[in-house]
Amino acid sequence: MPPSRADRPPRRVGEFDLIERLRRLIPAAGAGVRTGIGDDAAVVSLPRGALVTCDVQVEGVHFRRGTSAPGDIGWRALAVNVSDIASMGGAPRYALVSVLLPPGVPLRDVEAMYRGIGQAARAHGVIVVGGNISRTSGPLALDVTVLGEAGRVLTRGGARPGDGVWVTGTLGNAAAGLFLAHRPRVRVRGARALLRAYRRPSPRVRAGRALAARSAVTAAIDISDGTARDLAHVLDASGVGAVVHLERVPVAPAVVAAAQAAHLDPYVWALGGGEDYELLFTARPEFETSARAVARVAGVPVTRIGEIVPRRAGRWIVGPAGRRTPLRPAGWDHLVTRSP
Repeated sequence: MPPSRADRPPRRVGEFDLIERLRRLIPAAGAGVRTGIGDDAAVVSLPRGALVTCDVQVEGVHFRRGTSAPGDIGWRALAVNVSDIASMGGAPRYALVSVLLPPGVPLRDVEAMYRGIGQAARAHGVIVVGGNISRTSGPLALDVTVLGEAGRVLTRGGARPGDGVWVTGTLGNAAAGLFLAHRPRVRVRGARALLRAYRRPSPRVRAGRALAARSAVTAAIDISDGTARDLAHVLDASGVGAVVHLERVPVAPAVVAAAQAAHLDPYVWALGGGEDYELLFTARPEFETSARAVARVAGVPVTRIGEIVPRRAGRWIVGPAGRRTPLRPAGWDHLVTRSP
């Protein structure tokens, strides 16, 4: 029996026919777009300060097709870029999507990836204005650029001694979800939420904008490489030290249950797991009075986990009974770490 149209590799459909098919699966027109997909370049407008970011998702490094559905791969490829815009207090507006397709990827999987991209784009008000599709002999890769706009911009370099160290949401969810994705026989309560946290992360756009509107917030970063490593990025950029109180680090009960199944301390995932795409930020003491309001706007809790100290005071984790251990930047390294 010959393969169905959906089973055929995209090269048998043709580049321009494929582009037209995929265009129907994503939001490709809207306010601010003068010229979108179909010309040599897009023409867009950004009324305020422009933010630009890019990130590539590579099979075998960032995901495996055996543990992530094509739609999830597409969602993640856009979402991780939206998270970068969110961490700087911006609103995402436009995206460019380039895909490198190895031999043997069926058309239905390509369409499903773009359907996932479209779902993430609609969820965050993003219009896909262009990109590229090409064959490759290497692994599947999705390279996405997102443009956003912002008024006040949050950077990594504004933390000062006396600031609190805060995070949104709970930590370790994505690492726990990845563990469960590879072990479908392991049953824990809340597993579905953990799997979704890994496969379809939720960029904290509302939180980022709410934080940027508070002058007490001094620096921010999204938690993509791991809480400890991303905090280290802030400390390096700001020239300061920090103390993190382990018992304050927010961990969901489902993460604790999954960690017990993995015979791990859940804080290993919370501090070093990565890919949570929550926001880590620093703020002056007066932020305490607006923390609840920010949490309401963001739709997730915000938790103070430590404080910024002078650089000479070092970087520490305070554990049970006040025991101090060095805060080491454990987490993801894109040139070293591989997707399990």
